[in-house]
Amino acid sequence: MRGILMGIGLAALLLTPSPGQAQNQGQTRQSAEREAVVVNETGLGVRELQMAPAAEPGPGPDRLGTNSLPNGGTLRIRLGRNQPCAWSLRATLVDETVEERRNIDLCRSPRVTLGNPSTPAREAQINNDTDLDVRELYAVPLGAASRGSDRLGAELLPSGSTHRLRLGRRRDCVFDITAIMADGSEVSRPRTDVCRNPRVSLADPGTSWRELTIVNRAGRPLHGLHAVAAGRAGPLDSEKGWGVDRMGEEPAPDGSSFRLRIRIPGCEADLRATYEDDSSEAKRGVDICRTPTVTFDGSGIPRPPERPLTIVNRHGARIEEIYVSSSSEGDWGPERLPGGLARGARQFLSVPVDCTVDLRMVFPTSGAEERREVNICQNPLIVVRPGWTIATRLDEGEEEDSGPRPGSVRLRNAGTTPIVELYIDPPDAPRGDDRLGTNVLGVNETLDVAPPEGEPCPAHLRAIFRDGREVERAPLDLCAGIEVPLP
Repeated sequence: MRGILMGIGLAALLLTPSPGQAQNQGQTRQSAEREAVVVNETGLGVRELQMAPAAEPGPGPDRLGTNSLPNGGTLRIRLGRNQPCAWSLRATLVDETVEERRNIDLCRSPRVTLGNPSTPAREAQINNDTDLDVRELYAVPLGAASRGSDRLGAELLPSGSTHRLRLGRRRDCVFDITAIMADGSEVSRPRTDVCRNPRVSLADPGTSWRELTIVNRAGRPLHGLHAVAAGRAGPLDSEKGWGVDRMGEEPAPDGSSFRLRIRIPGCEADLRATYEDDSSEAKRGVDICRTPTVTFDGSGIPRPPERPLTIVNRHGARIEEIYVSSSSEGDWGPERLPGGLARGARQFLSVPVDCTVDLRMVFPTSGAEERREVNICQNPLIVVRPGWTIATRLDEGEEEDSGPRPGSVRLRNAGTTPIVELYIDPPDAPRGDDRLGTNVLGVNETLDVAPPEGEPCPAHLRAIFRDGREVERAPLDLCAGIEVPLP
């Protein structure tokens, strides 16, 4: 028995470390490689993860850098040798909420769990039942100082689709939810209780889906279409208030049609069509409940005012074709004088162009002469003579007009639109033939008129302008030798 007790005592003596051995073991524990294994059980991604020794005042550097730690993910952080056991951790989630852990003993266990798996995981289903895509989505607990970060990131939530919005493991049920639509407008759903109603609709319950057919009859491809509630759209040449382009990537060729489905309050809408050449036209206040088909024919495209221009042929040959086009256009446009212009003749034209134009004269030999960037607002008289394409003055040598010839009157279009029809008949006679035929009397253009030989001077004049106005002069003395402004 004594031998057994002596053996046990010897074993105890061998297992009990000396004071020096205990100190060495403590140094080994302290100098070991320190690490932390962080497990994300918050239900949300972590965008910042800071760690520092518990004795330090600051939260320490962000250990994620440009990365993030998704929900359910694990991150091993190597902290280096000769580090203390006690650490503090601060995690910033994607919704800007913060989780902190203080005085974590990494020597006892390197595993740190963020979130409480026993806390319910909150989520909501976002239904984008509007007619616009959602480009940003925010959700924060009630009373949060900011709206947090965008829950969609680089993604879009297309019209008609849904998004599963994970809100993390938390006891909160009430959230402020905000959606930023593709046109920059906001849809807010404040104080949303996702525990009672996890389905969140972005559509206004007071709006209905409207469908209409868009027809292109403008003679050019249609590249863009904007449609918003009436009164919301800005000027035609501004993007303000017009929302987003609803055409997509494919243009609509001339003569084609397509269906448009929009959701707006009421029935009245403002629509704008944009064409391949960057021209556009708008139709405002369209009742799309009663007008299921909307046709764009180009008639609403703003056009330059009619410019008066006189062409005088002092060249050595007849001019067969005359082209006058705005210098900003890419082609010559229509032929302005189908009948040509004889030698020594002059012709008044009214052309819907800007002030600065390019001129092209084509002769019987098919040869052509051109002059670029002529300001016809400053030079409304063009004398075509040899060397006119480089002449300093384009009206050089042309005598000033001395007024209407004797025994006639000079009619001047003093209106703002061309005169497209002109009737001059004896008093009390029925309306006869249109004196202009296929021509027009442009703004500020003149026309000398005399009674036919042997006919009396009194007459009844009717002038019809392009905008539909009709002006009468009765009686009018066709032999008065005066200028008569119309209207």
